[in-house]
Amino acid sequence: MGSQLGKTPTNSENFMNFMMREKTISPRFSRLNTPREIEVGEFVADSVQIGGGYAQQFRTLGINYRTLGDNLPSPTDAVAAIKTMKFGRVKIFNPNEKILTALANTGIEVVVAVPNEQIVEVGASPSAANAWVQQHVAAYYPATIIVVILVGNEIFTGTIFQSTWTSLVPAIQNLHAALESLGWSGQIKISTAVALDVLTSSFPPSAGSFRSDIATHIIQPLLTFLTTTSSYLFVNVYPFLTCSSSSDISLSYAMFANSTNDVVDGVLTYTNLMDAQLDAVYAASFKLGFASLRIAVGETGWPTAGDPTQVHAPIDNAAVYNRRLVRKALSTTQIGTPSRPGFIIPSYIFALFNENLKPGAGSERNWGLLYPNLSQVYALDLTGQLSDSQNSPSSDSSPLVSGSDAEFCAAIQPGQSCYLPNTLVRHADWAFNSYWQKYKGAGASCSFDGAGVLTSTDPREWRSTSGGITETKAQFQTPAELERNHDMRCRSSRHEVGVKN
Repeated sequence: MGSQLGKTPTNSENFMNFMMREKTISPRFSRLNTPREIEVGEFVADSVQIGGGYAQQFRTLGINYRTLGDNLPSPTDAVAAIKTMKFGRVKIFNPNEKILTALANTGIEVVVAVPNEQIVEVGASPSAANAWVQQHVAAYYPATIIVVILVGNEIFTGTIFQSTWTSLVPAIQNLHAALESLGWSGQIKISTAVALDVLTSSFPPSAGSFRSDIATHIIQPLLTFLTTTSSYLFVNVYPFLTCSSSSDISLSYAMFANSTNDVVDGVLTYTNLMDAQLDAVYAASFKLGFASLRIAVGETGWPTAGDPTQVHAPIDNAAVYNRRLVRKALSTTQIGTPSRPGFIIPSYIFALFNENLKPGAGSERNWGLLYPNLSQVYALDLTGQLSDSQNSPSSDSSPLVSGSDAEFCAAIQPGQSCYLPNTLVRHADWAFNSYWQKYKGAGASCSFDGAGVLTSTDPREWRSTSGGITETKAQFQTPAELERNHDMRCRSSRHEVGVKN
């Protein structure tokens, strides 16, 4: 496939020089692209719709559905929720039989993954690839509309899956051959999902380049396959993580807001972090000779809670980020990125559910749009109608309350009824309990990533001593006992361990 920016560059041509020339002489660089240039991608069935007015969403927005929780609803109920939310695509992380069955005859397009642990086997044996396709694709297709097979997820992150690196492209090729033998290679594409750490440089975007340990012998043949078969490279992009780890990046820039910190890179201006990160991948691909590579955002989103140090994680920020993401995906004037205007980038929000068994920082368990009881963590619709005003972004240092939920802190402000004793633990007690009492009916828990605990002790019995925190008449109960006791409260777990206030 030729370049979608005009013509394929020579290997020696500088990326920014190429972009400057294209912006100057090529009508394709205009944001006012013709409908023909706003291409959707061969694996998308353009004619399929899932309800009035949702054709655009069907082509561009999907949801990641993981199951790292011990309290999640059945696949049947989860798929019903996906349909209600009007997501047209779902990405799952393993070929779960119950999920694939539940997705049958729904009209929802499905991206299914080969787990990292199976890459070596599939890459070493065409027969193993054939067996995988028979068991996990042919058994469900076409009733379950599988459109993409992702071989692995973020295998280049760290070294835990380094043994699979050289097997990636052979596995992809073997699976493609298996699909070809069934006549399905045109309908089902194959790719892999990578994190941004495949880049050794990403700022400014035009400086994007792939890591030297994978660029030539893995990434180059991978991109050759993807461009030859008109597939996409799935890239997981998390502005939240980048913003949280760098004081140089403003919250507004990470959240698609009009920013005074726009990045100017040659002839291109970046108003948000995601566009800059995606263009860094485009630039890196360009430098390997792939000007026509297409990208899909495999994962993006914003957590609703996190550890105390994750100050950008309040629920308001998550609502605003994902609402703006939806509006960007549906926009007719902001299609693509500054270096690739006019090309739709399919995007998958992470994630469907909060997952209480996911390891890592507190935010890792709080990316969901839904609580396990299927109630919404915050309102999100795929028409782009919800405004930011319902949830204002907040960089409040408290991971518990922010924006519209500031009521939880009102009573513990100086001079107010619950300000004294002025201790961290007592203030946490009040905020934890106030928040939990309001939202427990919607599925909220009292975990606060290990900082909260349920108790039936009257709040007046929560006392502190000069030597630390002690519990008076504590009555901590089992979950079953608490279910029978309506007079329960959420409080700081620091009372149990004697942490000084």
